[in-house]
Amino acid sequence: MAHSDPGLAFWLRYVEHCGGLTEPTAEGALVMLPPAIAEQCALPEETAVTADPDVAREDGAMLFTTGHPVLLEAADNVLSAGDVGVVALTPPPAPAPDPTWLQDTLRDRVTVEHGRIEVTGLPTRVDRPVLRLGALVTYTVSDEETYQERAECVIDAPTGRPLDGADVARLQRAPRPAAQVSKPAAALLAAATRTLPHAHRLIEAAATRRREALSAQASAVHLRERRSARDYYADALRSLEKRRATAPPDRVVLLDARIASTREERDRRMAEIDEKFRARHDVRPFRLHVLLLPGWRVPVDVCRGPRRYPFAFDWLPALGCFATERCPHCLDLSTFSASKTRLGCRACLPPAGATAS
Repeated sequence: MAHSDPGLAFWLRYVEHCGGLTEPTAEGALVMLPPAIAEQCALPEETAVTADPDVAREDGAMLFTTGHPVLLEAADNVLSAGDVGVVALTPPPAPAPDPTWLQDTLRDRVTVEHGRIEVTGLPTRVDRPVLRLGALVTYTVSDEETYQERAECVIDAPTGRPLDGADVARLQRAPRPAAQVSKPAAALLAAATRTLPHAHRLIEAAATRRREALSAQASAVHLRERRSARDYYADALRSLEKRRATAPPDRVVLLDARIASTREERDRRMAEIDEKFRARHDVRPFRLHVLLLPGWRVPVDVCRGPRRYPFAFDWLPALGCFATERCPHCLDLSTFSASKTRLGCRACLPPAGATAS
């Protein structure tokens, strides 16, 4: 049960991180809390916890389910402290892959229009930084509906390209070194943190799309409430207008004032309804990891006839692929292309056979 219920499993990890002891049982877990945590949570130092209501009722264990104040307090403490650090993967075995194999693999996986890749030297060891940004996003769809979801962005720092789900899964399975790695070079950390604003924009864009989807689900209720209010005030105004049409002169002034105040009340009520269903979201970052992906930097020439353009590609064993690189001329991520004057890409080089106007 402790492992099947996410809320209880989180709290047990939190207790262990704070120096407490936990022992899983068939129904939940036995917990020994440090005195500071016990006082903070207003719990006994030794207690049994469970996520099963029947077990809590019959055995007297404390019921931990989503929304429990102790869980919420632990989650808020974790979010406030944040999760920041550098994560290094296990370096690839030496020596580097055979240059002929690297060249063949490059030609198979990297497209260069009007050019041919040739490896020109031995690979050198590099660590390629990847930025992992995690955030808690709170979506407010209406006064009665609020949702919280975790958002995450994992991007290749040198290019700002988001990694897909398959690559992220490979990184999670990749082995970590048993011994602590030496402090990474400042240039690697600087390259990773420069992409932080881009990662924030990606999370913000994803949160906006999610908010719009949630808002669309609530739009039917919004329209129903607007329609009900509109019909109510329309009936009230029709009644007042009908009474005004047959009222004596001394009553017309009073009815005109009632009609004006009813219209103002209607506009105010419609604005209140719109505000009630105004969707919004709040992004609260809580995780910032710099992942160091070990690999081999392969020096190459991109050749077109006798012309040779030096470049380099990074082979990343943890992902089983070469990293995508930006165009050396315009920094776009489009397909590489070799012209008669430079190495570029489809975005910055004219199509073959095109002439300048």
